[in-house]
Amino acid sequence: MKELQTICIRCPIGCHLTVKEVNGEVVVSGNSCPRGAEYGKQEFTCPMRTVTTIFNRKNGGTLAVRTSTDVEKSKYFEVLSAIKSAPEPTNPHFGDTLIKNVCSTGADIIITEVNGPEL
Repeated sequence: MKELQTICIRCPIGCHLTVKEVNGEVVVSGNSCPRGAEYGKQEFTCPMRTVTTIFNRKNGGTLAVRTSTDVEKSKYFEVLSAIKSAPEPTNPHFGDTLIKNVCSTGADIIITEVNGPEL
């Protein structure tokens, strides 16, 4: 029987969750609220993550970027690779999209900060 021990991150309480499959149903215990049960089921069936990283610009500056929504944890490094190999945008600004639908995940890569010298 597959079992997962994790800590819920949906609120500041940080409940220690036990998640397991019982008779084909995912069962979560240890949660103090419904959000913990939702989080435990998601982590057990298909963990999701927001990807945040730095895009290095040719002029020495950087762009802080993130996904517009969570992506499957199994695609995390594929998304990072796509960001690293993306063409550098001209005149980037906060909120601009660097990559649309990155790695067919449905998430866009959004610029959250522009640092360094201007072009």
